[in-house]
Amino acid sequence: MKTIAVMTDFSDRANNAAKYALGLAQHLHANVLLYNSFVVPSSEPLGLQVAWSLESFNELQADSEKELHLLADHLREDLSLLPEGSFKPVIYCKCDNGTLSANLNALLSDKEILMLVIGSHRKRASGFMLSNHMKEMIDGVPLPILIIPEQQQFHKIGKIAFATDLQGTDLNVLSSLSGFARPSYAQIMLTHICTGNVPAHISEQKINNFLQEVGNKINYPNIFFRKVTEEHLKDGFKWLMENVASDILVMVHRNKNFWDQLLNQSNTQKMAERINLPLLVYPCPADSLPVF
Repeated sequence: MKTIAVMTDFSDRANNAAKYALGLAQHLHANVLLYNSFVVPSSEPLGLQVAWSLESFNELQADSEKELHLLADHLREDLSLLPEGSFKPVIYCKCDNGTLSANLNALLSDKEILMLVIGSHRKRASGFMLSNHMKEMIDGVPLPILIIPEQQQFHKIGKIAFATDLQGTDLNVLSSLSGFARPSYAQIMLTHICTGNVPAHISEQKINNFLQEVGNKINYPNIFFRKVTEEHLKDGFKWLMENVASDILVMVHRNKNFWDQLLNQSNTQKMAERINLPLLVYPCPADSLPVF
């Protein structure tokens, strides 16, 4: 059955993200997988100087499993309060030894997983919710990643803002997103940021062509369009965050070349660090996306 995988390090932010994921799983009629990567110290470079016993490994694994089951029990308590006849997701637990990045490929071999959910991080925070781990996930995961801000609670999804640059692959994203929105018949607001370096007539033609393709190929009627005009792209994103009321912001992460990544963060990664509403990041290329 369709499954939402929650990456947890058992921090308050991660636990809150798991609660949000539970509400989302009810919305999508999906199950929930709680997942933790624990690292045996001897797998770290300095740890090679120390002999770690099998008992130490077993103890770390047992601790991870215990925390996962405690979290699952808390979530099941929330499910017990639902009215009779409500859909109640099945909650699974899984842990692996090693870094999250090393274990992602094996985890994502489960074709039932629709998306990953993680809690947003703070700078200098502990656990795997650090900037480099979030960057690795955004750069390398071929599934949508939902990033949940601290203390964000799930409620019925009424409006989704999709920041699009009008590329053809965004139609695939929009097709997947329409399935995500359909259970609550949420509005999908296509938002395009027009900057000063693009001539107005070219921008308008590109918008018209894209919207025509949307009308021809996307079978979801509750879609509308809004143009945001700013001199710089970052100003457009800032305006979007501060002025457009929505329940979820959607972006497509397009990998830059090596030097761009070295010298500058992508817009998606910058947004992920300062979001105040859930951010759903779709991968690019978007050739094979989940059907919600």
